[in-house]
Amino acid sequence: MLTLYILLLVVFLIAVLATRGSIAWAHHRNILDQPNHRSSHSRPTPRGGGIGIVTGCVVGIAGAVALDFLSIHVAAALACGLPIAVVGYIDDRHSLSARSRLLVQIFCAASALWLLSPLTTLTIFGTTLSPELSAAVYLIGIVWMTNLYNFMDGIDGIAAGQAIAIGLCWAAVAGLTHAVAGIVFALAAAGFLVFNRPPAKVFMGDVGSAFCGFFIAVAALQMQQTTQKSLILWLLPAAPFILDATVTLLVRLMRKQRPNEAHRSHAYQILSRKVRAHGPVSLGYFLIATFWFGLVLWWRFGHSDALSPEALFLLAGLPFVVVGLALGAGRNN
Repeated sequence: MLTLYILLLVVFLIAVLATRGSIAWAHHRNILDQPNHRSSHSRPTPRGGGIGIVTGCVVGIAGAVALDFLSIHVAAALACGLPIAVVGYIDDRHSLSARSRLLVQIFCAASALWLLSPLTTLTIFGTTLSPELSAAVYLIGIVWMTNLYNFMDGIDGIAAGQAIAIGLCWAAVAGLTHAVAGIVFALAAAGFLVFNRPPAKVFMGDVGSAFCGFFIAVAALQMQQTTQKSLILWLLPAAPFILDATVTLLVRLMRKQRPNEAHRSHAYQILSRKVRAHGPVSLGYFLIATFWFGLVLWWRFGHSDALSPEALFLLAGLPFVVVGLALGAGRNN
């Protein structure tokens, strides 16, 4: 285990150094996020700092394979997120069309699912889906997670904080060896957070946010296979992001607004404007993920005969959804 702890320390340090280097590079190449009427920041800020998370994850996953903590096919599935990171970096420099980004995401998701095969068939509210339908749901879920994480990366520290919460919850419930991908991810995000905590010196950018969403989805599938526990359970610590993004999207669709149109109507954005600060909101999302949804995961992990994972996810998330709707998620722009 000592070697694993050393590896995690190396991951954190590499993420710190890579993020610091990305700041200098962004200033040199003028890769700056200029504030506008939709921004939650007020000064030009370097973007693309998610390179630190990507670099830390690559080193950590490669080290975990070398130390025999992770199988090569799982590492390859997680590495399918690298083309998404590359496309995200290009998009940070020169805007790409949504279609081209989506095609890359679908290809990467399909490749990851192939590498993780045979896939566990999904059971939703007692109904077991066919292998083909399960694979289709997984594909859509990975692509949605990839994009929603990008949508939710809008204020200082929130995306990195959620990444840390997810990795910590997985490790606390399943143990370090089962959740090695998640804890590597958390330490890489912590290294990035050194420079992204409010007031942020760098933004994650699409290179980091899209990669993070993809990584979480694939790592959750791996957790399902390793522990034989429902995928829905492992997504519980990600519930604040999943629910905020999904509810906001559904409200906007019902109001006949274009889903790809830029806006500031996520619950976390409304909250940050109300409190006029990013830190309390980002910390609040972290605490909710860890000490509400994380505790629900911990309880259900030891009580297999309790509520179904789907029902538990909905019940645990209901107060969060109600508050989001009361704030005007999807409407207040």
